[in-house]
Amino acid sequence: MKKTTLLRKLLERPGSIVVPGVYDALSARICEMAGFEAVFHSGYGTAAVLLGQPDVGLLTLTEMAAQVKAVSRAVRIPVFADSDTGFGNALNAYRTVQEYISAGASGLFMEDQVAPKRCGHMEGKQVIPKDEMLGKLRAAIDARNEMDPDFIHHVQDGCDPRNRV
Repeated sequence: MKKTTLLRKLLERPGSIVVPGVYDALSARICEMAGFEAVFHSGYGTAAVLLGQPDVGLLTLTEMAAQVKAVSRAVRIPVFADSDTGFGNALNAYRTVQEYISAGASGLFMEDQVAPKRCGHMEGKQVIPKDEMLGKLRAAIDARNEMDPDFIHHVQDGCDPRNRV
């Protein structure tokens, strides 16, 4: 079974699933060996391990997709990945989904923050207008539907109720 299909099935089950955050192939392997059914690729963890910096939008799509690929190749369980803000506008969001699917991710989430973004744990976040985020979401869904309809896409909203879809 494809990992994307497996993640969809896990999410359809009643109840919760525990999905630990990982930042590299080794942390993902350890979680899989511990019996977790899926892992979450952490943007904050990736920024910390690659740059020694907080998650404030310093990593590129190429760097993040490479880390997602390393994590995905290391495990047989689904990887749900942090895609920051999609790395730009709707066209960039489309490419981000393509790159993450090609990297082996089973799903991703995309934040609705303005650039430069701030980690979800930090104060001072601002969100883009709802119409702009809807454009990114439509582009992401188009890319998903073209490559793998089972791929999961989630909008992580910056706590602005105007942007909830």
